Amino acid sequence: MTSWILSTNPIARLFKKEAVVAIDNDGIRIVQAENETIIKWGQLDSPPNLSLSIDGGCLTFISQGKNHRYRMLGYFTPFKYAKRFFPFWANQNAERLQGFLSDAYIQCTSTFLRDSSIENIRAVVRNEIKRWKGWDKVEGLSDLAHKTATQLTNIHHWSSADIEKIRQRYVNKQLAQYQAFFDSVESNPLTNRQRIACVTDNDNNLLLAGAGTGKTSVMIGKAGYLVNSGKASPKQILMLAYGRIAAQEMNERIKEKLGFDDVKASTFHSLGVKIISEVEGKAPSLSKLEDNPKVKAKWMHDEIEILMRDNNYRKALLDYFSSYYFVDKNPWEFESQGAYLKYLNDNEVQTMNGEKVKSHGELVVANWLFRKGIKYQYEAKYRFDVATEKYRQYEPDFYLPDYDIYIEYYGTDENGDTAPYMNRERYHQGIKWKRKTHKQYGTGYVEVFYHQHKQRKLPQALEKELLARGVKLEPVSDNALLNNLEQLGQVTELAKLLGALVDMYKAACLDESSVDKIIKESVDPMQTTKALELLMPLYQRYAKYLNDNQVIDFNDMIGKALEYVQNRQFHSPWKFLLVDEFQDISEPRARLVKALRDNAVKSSLFCVGDDWQAIYRFSGADVRLTTEFSNYFGATSETTLDMTFRFNSSIGDIATRFVTQNPVQLKKDIKSLVQVDRPAVSIVRQGIEDSGISALDKALTAISNQVIASKTPSKNKVYLLARYWYQLPDLNLLRRIKHQYSSLDIELQSFHASKGKEAEYVVVMGLATGKHGFPSEKQTPPLVDALLPQGDKFEYAEERRLFYVALTRAKHRIYLLVDMMDASEFVTELIKAKYPVETNEFDVSLIQKEAEKITCHQCGSGVLRPKAGQYGKFMSCSLYPRCKHKETPCTKCGSPMAHDATNSYQVCIDVSCGDKRPLCQNCGSEMKLRQGKYGAFWGCSTYRKNYESNCSYKQNC
Repeated sequence: MTSWILSTNPIARLFKKEAVVAIDNDGIRIVQAENETIIKWGQLDSPPNLSLSIDGGCLTFISQGKNHRYRMLGYFTPFKYAKRFFPFWANQNAERLQGFLSDAYIQCTSTFLRDSSIENIRAVVRNEIKRWKGWDKVEGLSDLAHKTATQLTNIHHWSSADIEKIRQRYVNKQLAQYQAFFDSVESNPLTNRQRIACVTDNDNNLLLAGAGTGKTSVMIGKAGYLVNSGKASPKQILMLAYGRIAAQEMNERIKEKLGFDDVKASTFHSLGVKIISEVEGKAPSLSKLEDNPKVKAKWMHDEIEILMRDNNYRKALLDYFSSYYFVDKNPWEFESQGAYLKYLNDNEVQTMNGEKVKSHGELVVANWLFRKGIKYQYEAKYRFDVATEKYRQYEPDFYLPDYDIYIEYYGTDENGDTAPYMNRERYHQGIKWKRKTHKQYGTGYVEVFYHQHKQRKLPQALEKELLARGVKLEPVSDNALLNNLEQLGQVTELAKLLGALVDMYKAACLDESSVDKIIKESVDPMQTTKALELLMPLYQRYAKYLNDNQVIDFNDMIGKALEYVQNRQFHSPWKFLLVDEFQDISEPRARLVKALRDNAVKSSLFCVGDDWQAIYRFSGADVRLTTEFSNYFGATSETTLDMTFRFNSSIGDIATRFVTQNPVQLKKDIKSLVQVDRPAVSIVRQGIEDSGISALDKALTAISNQVIASKTPSKNKVYLLARYWYQLPDLNLLRRIKHQYSSLDIELQSFHASKGKEAEYVVVMGLATGKHGFPSEKQTPPLVDALLPQGDKFEYAEERRLFYVALTRAKHRIYLLVDMMDASEFVTELIKAKYPVETNEFDVSLIQKEAEKITCHQCGSGVLRPKAGQYGKFMSCSLYPRCKHKETPCTKCGSPMAHDATNSYQVCIDVSCGDKRPLCQNCGSEMKLRQGKYGAFWGCSTYRKNYESNCSYKQNC
């Protein structure tokens, strides 16, 4: 039945454009000439528009993407009928939208509303809401149309709070429905946070789980919930663990707690093999080199020896050893001379002849002389005796005995400036004195400078000076040089490094532009370039070995699997990806996880990790994948477990405060189930000079007494932890302490090996400074650093996280064993920053209490240690021979002397003694008591009789 008819006006008749438009419940019928067109309401993309134009009314609409336009209708038609089209269109289209709205309702009530679903729903609504614009201002809408328009408007105005309410309703419903399961899946009911993590099912989900908060229980609970709720079959769930042992333990718990073993935890490597096998139709063969790291290292060493037969490679190798083997850090970047000397010490910087030089520039000089066959002596005493009773003999940097030429390397830049921590005026006075001395005694003398080294012109400048003085260059053969390096162990160390770099380079999946970027952004671009020149031939030989033998290595397991997934040669059967220890994941592995997620329709990613425990950067782990998770994977639902069942509140407060000094670490408010009101971290301060029982025995005796007092003898697990395995008790000592403390279950663990484990008590050893100290102060080679993920800018960020791991292994109490004369920076921080730690559980010697006062006042970083020489006892810097500073101990009691607050006196650290002596107010050196013709006086110890430009400061007694 026709509702109304629109006719054309006289102008249409004039131009023979007459038409009749009839509108009814079915649609629009247009009769024009002898043609009839019928458009159903359901075929219209949007409501028709009736407007007024210069030649009359104009009806326009779009049907299935095609534009329709009918002009020259009656002039009053738009005023009468414009709003009457919308109800016809809306009432018909409301029915069309019921399927979409019903599906949206189901997604909002029967599933966790995912971000992808929200985006899909919003995309449809954004398009529809334009068509339904003005629906609230028209009459004639059916109840269904009105309801539909209301629903579209509500969805269009969804806020973040609205979405959160929708999700919260679903979560609460699931928690109530599966309460019995969550109560019984583990030995103790899951916490509310654990349960929420199990039922939250966004496209991407990150669970931040601190140490001891029960993350494994969530992994088990999540898998069980998915199966029991019918959301997934066991075969649609993939669980990934960091290592083989972790995967095995996960599988055992799944079988024990869930009663089925169809869900299997896999390592990334076994997953890679599965993907490769399915695509290629057979299991790949793993290289035998992967079975034993020592065998692989030997293969790399043997290949380097083969490469060294090539003249060009041998030359590149020797150039690398000569100038690039050690990282050349700018001396200007250090806070003190001692800090720079300590860096050289910690990184075992030495020449090709084995000398421990005081700068990288001296290293270059020594190695150039050595390679050119020029006999030299490092820091030999000057041929003429210029020493006095008051000042030691002059020792120039280098002496060429065959030519009687001395070489001095001066640490000044092109402007004559020294490093900031050096006294520029005194340094130049020293240069002036040396020049005058050589001139006075007629000895050959050559000067070279830091600015020449910085500009990489030092060897050329040195060669020019020596040739001008008749020095003959007789280069040592490459074989002789390499034999010498072999004896120093440097070739073996480089072979180990290059072998590791082959794996790192392969794992990084670099293209040419990436290599250029690595060089450009490296700490030392030149060293990185030289290292790559040595690496690439070895890398190519390794790739050829794998290809010739038709085998793959562990990196291929990830790389090839990733390629097959990205190319859609592998079709993922998994709807739910559950990844454990996510903070330890590398970028290629994250790429594989992401590819698997995108490979299957409506798949979900659930990752469990703790950025506070990210300690595997050296193996490629990238903590930014956790701290910046949503940047990599997309919008994410994040949950945090806030209750730890392992360590008490004292341990938790200290560990949390320590690790969160780094602002990059994600903030987590983790509470301890066990609350205590006294410190549970005790620092045992004892040095090798201290008599009595050892610090380890003190700690174990205290723990033994606590176990007895607790009346729970079975809770007696004790971990002895250290940064490196060799710092732990050897077999003989372990046997002795196990026998002596038989009531304790003592185990040895490195910090890394202890991750994921727990004990009632922990004793931490190896808390010293240096290359193998904690934190480790060994410099990472620039190429290694460039191939690894970008580290935190916060100093020792990963080492801090490692200390957090060590601290949080203990349930009840931790003992930190430390010699304050060589104390870890971390222990010093705990004491200086007044962390709530126990420092007086045991007796502490005077030197241990006052160790901070016994630092070397010349270099600023070394510690003064007691020594005995032909002239009696003295205090010598621990950085000797690089720092040769000495001080005289207290003449009354023999204790070390410290500088007072005004730097005017040396004061005995033993307050009961109280002896003191003045310091030189001119140069800061120690003063000696002298006898003059007018009686006793204090004189600067650096005074040189009969020499100008030296310190002659005196002070009356």
